[in-house]
Amino acid sequence: MKPTVAPASAPSASPPTAPRRVAVVHEWLASHAGSEKVLEQILQVYPDADLFAVVDFLDDGQRAFVQGRHARTSFIQRLPLARKRFRAYLPLMPLAVEQLDLSGYDLVISSHHAVAKGVITGPDQLHVCYIHSPMRYAWDLQHQYLREAGLARGLKGAVTRVMLHYLRQWDARTAAGVDVFVANSAFIARRVRKAYRREAQVLHPPVDVARFALRRDKEDFYLAASRLVPYKQMPLIAEAFARMPDRRLVVIGDGPDLARLRAAAGANVTVLGYQSDAVLVDHMQRARALVFAAEEDFGITPVEAQACGTPVIAYGRGGSLETVRGEGPPAQRTGLFFAEQSAAAIVAAVRAFEALPQPPSPEACRCHAEGFAPERFRSAFRTVVEAAWQAQPSAMPQRPQAELCAAPARPQTPDASTPAASTPAAAPPDPRPTDPLPTMKRDLHPPLADTALPETPAVFASASPVAPAESVAPAEAAPEPDSPASEAGPLPLIGDIIRSLRPLSPTEVEHILVVQKRTGMRFGEAAVALALVSQADVLWALSRQFRYPYLREPERARDAGIVMASDPYGAPAEAFRDLRSQVVAAQLGSGRRALAVLSPQAGDGRSFVAANLALAFSQMGERTVLVDANLRAPTLHTLLGVPARASLSSLLCGLPVARPFDCSADMPDLHVLQAGTPPPNPLELLERPLFRRLMDELQQRFDRVIVDTPAAQGRADARVIAAACGQAVLVGRKHHTATEALARLQAGLRQAGVDVMGVIVNNP
Repeated sequence: MKPTVAPASAPSASPPTAPRRVAVVHEWLASHAGSEKVLEQILQVYPDADLFAVVDFLDDGQRAFVQGRHARTSFIQRLPLARKRFRAYLPLMPLAVEQLDLSGYDLVISSHHAVAKGVITGPDQLHVCYIHSPMRYAWDLQHQYLREAGLARGLKGAVTRVMLHYLRQWDARTAAGVDVFVANSAFIARRVRKAYRREAQVLHPPVDVARFALRRDKEDFYLAASRLVPYKQMPLIAEAFARMPDRRLVVIGDGPDLARLRAAAGANVTVLGYQSDAVLVDHMQRARALVFAAEEDFGITPVEAQACGTPVIAYGRGGSLETVRGEGPPAQRTGLFFAEQSAAAIVAAVRAFEALPQPPSPEACRCHAEGFAPERFRSAFRTVVEAAWQAQPSAMPQRPQAELCAAPARPQTPDASTPAASTPAAAPPDPRPTDPLPTMKRDLHPPLADTALPETPAVFASASPVAPAESVAPAEAAPEPDSPASEAGPLPLIGDIIRSLRPLSPTEVEHILVVQKRTGMRFGEAAVALALVSQADVLWALSRQFRYPYLREPERARDAGIVMASDPYGAPAEAFRDLRSQVVAAQLGSGRRALAVLSPQAGDGRSFVAANLALAFSQMGERTVLVDANLRAPTLHTLLGVPARASLSSLLCGLPVARPFDCSADMPDLHVLQAGTPPPNPLELLERPLFRRLMDELQQRFDRVIVDTPAAQGRADARVIAAACGQAVLVGRKHHTATEALARLQAGLRQAGVDVMGVIVNNP
């Protein structure tokens, strides 16, 4: 039975309370490996589902895990030599998978690591993709695969690169047809975000832990078990143990790296080659620890070892970070991580493992492994799919062409004019640490343009007039009628702003609206899901809609730690807004607008706090000046990514400066006064009356003045600057700044008549 398609002029019926017909799509059926074990559990959740695959070459005796089914296959099934060399037909697989007719199904589930998600589905079908990985050989591991296949050079290599280029384009485009991505690990979820610009829920694959018995008594040998392929790094493990002749290593596995493994192995390394499952489990149960050096998407072997009660010494990248507890309370640890794929790092990790005061217990390992049991996977997967099904909105009538970028009719609320007018809570989750004030980083920020102030303080009156410097800010970031520079008029439609940024054809806009109706997404969210615009584009458009400063290319500021510019909706930015509120409350009624930011020593995050706090005030609409008064070692120009030039130091020497301020077109209310060339006598310049006069005039002409200072320990510069400001806030770095140093600095400032608001603890 095929779903009914309603006319464009009339609403379709509401979707059923549960999917009536389910299709499960797998790439190819030729063995019972890791992805097939996931397929097995999905088919247990949906036992009446129809099974599809590009090819199905399972023997009748191998079909127990698919409940005896024969998959409906593509034309590749019938091509010459397909049974033995079906992977050679990879260039044809996108076409093949698109020919699978799934039009009669309510729910489509794809088990994807190559082409399965490329099946064609309609707007009234729910497509859930369990993704083992985007095509590794087409994305981030392309160069590694080409080297290992001997295709790094030559004509065949060039042809392969062209083929992978088009395969990558197809792969990115077909991501738009998936309604919900479910990744097998957080590592793969990051790959999905990188390749497709889509968020993925994380559900670890099932591991049959019930077939492994817990064994508490361990023998004095280490185990390495895996296919012997280059990325598994098995010869590296053998080399490490060759350097430790007093420790035994047993290696189980077969593959192209067997010769390299034997060459690297010493007398204390026993290479057993391929062994039966019973022999492998027996060694897992008896081993002192499993050594695992691969960067895996997930990695089932470490979970199986832990199910035997055996701890794991693993490379601390990829899926191992999720399958092994290498950190935390000793009673909960199930292993230990090493930081790099080198023999020296493995040697150090083994010695550190043996030196642990409380080694991982077999019971803790087993308990952790049970969290990956198949029944838990089935329950979680059913919950994910049911939630996605229930979240489907009823189908809505098609909108006339003239209204393609208008929002659905809604009550009069601030965001009713647009389907993408989301609040900060609607922004995608931030994968970075959510410490209130993260450690200061460096080097990236949008270019700042030389922009004259409407009025120039008297200290700068001697500056000779010059023509304005050409702006280096992006042209599209200049204030527009719907930008923060405009103070009046209704909120512009999000669709109109996005279309002015990224020209969309009528067909693309209509596609966005179909996805919008099908999923209940807002306009911008649907455009991102279809890869027609980026998430940064949508956030920038929202900033224009609500007249809120935001960077078009936030990644340029992200690595610098300028969180108020790169991620204004994240938890660190909220911490700075809370700090801003406290500063406003402390300065209320005092007539003061200047605040000095001090710390006892370098590396406490003082400049990081000053820059983000100034941005927080500018985003509130206050004309803010950020002053780099660190005349000994100025850092703000580096942090903000602008070239150093004459500014504060020249002014304090009485020299004219034509354009003393830097100002970004993206942040029109933030002005930066650089320190300029470090003078030989900074304290003498700061103690001149001219500096106090400068601070007074800045407070008269700006709503807020934030002043960065040099490290206070051993010098009087910071105290003099704080005295000219009248108020100060101290910055201390957790586990780095001595409490006594902060107390001494606070006492010295109060003796100088400075009002110290408090101390900010900057988390590393």
